[in-house]
Amino acid sequence: MAKLELTKSIEARKLNPRTMVPLNEYQTIPFGAIIDNLIEDRDVEKFSYLGEYYQYSLEDLKAASRPIQPVA
Repeated sequence: MAKLELTKSIEARKLNPRTMVPLNEYQTIPFGAIIDNLIEDRDVEKFSYLGEYYQYSLEDLKAASRPIQPVA
């Protein structure tokens, strides 16, 4: 499963945990955060951070993150 590390802070939109529908709440995800459970959905990326689900623009997330290399 792919994991990303944020290279800058982002303002991501919170998702309903049961239906995955966007809520009208935004949360700051800090620099250096590890996000996982990435799901590409049209032009947004859905992901989890600390057990909560969020969405953010796909292109902006690619610019604000880098993949984590697995340790051998």
